[in-house]
Amino acid sequence: MTTTSLPPSLIATLPGDHYTDPEVFAREQERIFESMWFCAARAAELDKPGSFRTYQVGRESVLISRARDGSVKAFLNICRHRGAKLCTEESGEVKRAFQCPYHAWTYGLDGKLVAAPNLTSMPDIDRTAYGLVNVHVREWLGYVWVCLADTPPSFENDVMGAIVERLGDVESIERYDIDNLQLGRRITYDVKANWKLIIENFMECYHCATIHPELTEVLPE
Repeated sequence: MTTTSLPPSLIATLPGDHYTDPEVFAREQERIFESMWFCAARAAELDKPGSFRTYQVGRESVLISRARDGSVKAFLNICRHRGAKLCTEESGEVKRAFQCPYHAWTYGLDGKLVAAPNLTSMPDIDRTAYGLVNVHVREWLGYVWVCLADTPPSFENDVMGAIVERLGDVESIERYDIDNLQLGRRITYDVKANWKLIIENFMECYHCATIHPELTEVLPE
């Protein structure tokens, strides 16, 4: 492979196989999406106990819901009995519990196993031990953040720290009152491309004047 040194004004892209190699993609799932904090949802979408949303985080389906005490809970969206997907809808609301569509194992909003067919005849089943698998969760700036790692990195260092590094202090972003933003509309795109291409395109506006002239009219200099 021939490499060419670039002038300082240009930044090289990653090698081509970083966008197509399945092994690279698998490592990214493990080391990025399944190890770091992931901004998953707006907290306002979970507006009452029993409301829930499901998200794909790395290779796992994650169930995020509002508990009866008002806190946000996150679990792997997998029944502990035979591994069936617990919630098959992207969002919804349950009254008291989540029930597996396969064998009807039923879990409270706190993730504890509360009922199952013939459960009373299985005294060796610990309802707490066989509850849903918890996922680390935080609320900040009106968003719900989750982390799949067994031992998550420090939220204060990794997430809030990135704000401090960019803006100087956390208060610089909190003063925008982001907590009270309201979702106006959700548009979902299926893009046939590696995820890094989407991020790279989003993070630069060198193309904006050409592709989005209407945007440049309202952007500050």
